[in-house]
Amino acid sequence: MVRRTFLKKRLGYLSKTVFLFNVLAIVALLISYSASFINPKTFWPIAFFGLGYLPILIINIGFIAYWLLRKPKIATFSLFAILIGWSLLTKHWNYHSSTSMTTKSKEQIRVLSFNAHLFKDINDSKKNFKDEALKILDSIQPDIVCFQEYYSRIKGKYVISNEFKNKLGYNYHYFAESAKNDYEAYGMTIFSKYPIVNSGNILDNDYGINRISYADIQKNDSTIRVYNVHLRSFALQNEDKEFIQNPSSKIESDDHASRRVGRKLKNAFEFRSEQASSLKKHMNACTIPYIVMGDFNDTPMSYSVNLVSKGLHNAFKEKGTGWGVTHYEMLPIFQIDYIFASTNFEILSYHIIKKKLSDHYPIWSDLRLN
Repeated sequence: MVRRTFLKKRLGYLSKTVFLFNVLAIVALLISYSASFINPKTFWPIAFFGLGYLPILIINIGFIAYWLLRKPKIATFSLFAILIGWSLLTKHWNYHSSTSMTTKSKEQIRVLSFNAHLFKDINDSKKNFKDEALKILDSIQPDIVCFQEYYSRIKGKYVISNEFKNKLGYNYHYFAESAKNDYEAYGMTIFSKYPIVNSGNILDNDYGINRISYADIQKNDSTIRVYNVHLRSFALQNEDKEFIQNPSSKIESDDHASRRVGRKLKNAFEFRSEQASSLKKHMNACTIPYIVMGDFNDTPMSYSVNLVSKGLHNAFKEKGTGWGVTHYEMLPIFQIDYIFASTNFEILSYHIIKKKLSDHYPIWSDLRLN
């Protein structure tokens, strides 16, 4: 009788196999957590686990569901692994009661960040959505706007900064040009309804359009610094994106594409860690309250995002709701745009504008300087 009872408690062949894969999934999940604090320049493969955090998390949730039907005690293994990383999970997904847009008080500062993709429609590069962007700003009325991948003519009636000034009241702006000629330019821009008293770029680890600029803005009796961030992108071409979404059946082609994409991802992880270090150094030397926002091209699990955000308020984590997706073009699962603020600020609200103009959603937040 004892022997028979013991055999009933033992796992069958199928369950043993499932359990083995469950253990591997738990190990992968724990490794993904380490991507938040291990510099890719020290050991770059860890960064790939951080990038794959969401599917690894979903797999572990699937194992929990399986074991709840078979042997509930084993389900606690994956559950415990997920709870260990709860603080990281809440940077991806959160729930707060929805905050509707309210009239700003004099003490509040409303900020917005948007990678504008040169104002070219993501589905039709010949279509310009500048007018739609102006309507969004007019409806939200942010005090400070950070654009990444900003484009404008330099002369004539198509100078966009003139429209921002005349139509929306942004009398001050700082355009950090990445490239220009006699007619047009693109780069990063900070627009403000308050005077800009100082501005500049962080030149360490500057990669053309992927750079960091800042502006010191005078509001009443206070001066705040705004960092406009655009960290190194993966630089994936259309063929790379096609391979990720629809791998071919040709082994040789897949092998070549895998190496190419892997090399680009590895380089980008390392470049971003260098830029994040330069930004953190600059922030540590800042003696006034500051806000950091922009396109980090990396997930909340990444080393670069966690390095920059350490010790700061995270607007999404404190006031966001749902899964914080801000980039939807290739795989609509990534949050790569952020708003952070020094501890001098209180986060009042956070919103993602689900309008598919660029390949990024605009994000905005209300803050109050204490």
